Amino acid sequence: MTTTDETVGIVMPMYNARATIARAVQSVLDQRWPHWHLYIVNDKSTDDSLNFVREKFKDARITVLENAQNMGAAETRNVGLRAASEPLIAFLDSDDEWQPEKLTEQVNAVRSGENFVISHYHYKTHSAEHDITWSAAQLTKESFVKKQFRVCFSSVLFRRPEQGILFQRKGHEDFLFLYELFTRYHHARVINKTLVNYYELSNSLSRNKNKAAKWHLDLLKIIYKNNPLKVYYYYGWYMFNGVLFSLKHR
Repeated sequence: MTTTDETVGIVMPMYNARATIARAVQSVLDQRWPHWHLYIVNDKSTDDSLNFVREKFKDARITVLENAQNMGAAETRNVGLRAASEPLIAFLDSDDEWQPEKLTEQVNAVRSGENFVISHYHYKTHSAEHDITWSAAQLTKESFVKKQFRVCFSSVLFRRPEQGILFQRKGHEDFLFLYELFTRYHHARVINKTLVNYYELSNSLSRNKNKAAKWHLDLLKIIYKNNPLKVYYYYGWYMFNGVLFSLKHR
């Protein structure tokens, strides 16, 4: 495949994803935007995910990588980022799926001058499902840090900054990664269409609310260098909007 300045490198970590990986990969194959390359990074799965993917998907635009040992989500995504050479990057978790027009809509936004693009998404748990939307065409860093809109990581597409960004091995590493993107690009363009189906697993580590709250507080201390006024100001917003989200989408 010839790489153009509009080719999208897609990073997909995989760990014991046999039940959902086909759905995720097929949603990439179904994209109307043809210029992409998918990097599936197997994080030492103990099920047959790896063999299944290798046998089922033969598209030349798919590269399957394998960690020598289990490394966790952060470093597994970094393996994909280091392998990808494409100028645009997107993430897709192995239990989520894209709508066919997802990449087309986002690349069109990049063509118009945007560097960081997200979208609305359909949020589904074992007990409920909702469309998660934002009323504006942009999401600012301030609104992001206040958690006024909960970004779906599988909706993210961005142009690689000259100095690359990698994930840090911390709880809520996705939040810290997005914070770095907002710092570089100041805002994210929001495609006001539901382009992702996001499935939240009931046993996900991030579902442990006490642990998640501690992780978030620790990240705010890193971001604001232990300035207690800013740390607890944004932590208050995090708690407030977390409660609102839970009440609205339970």
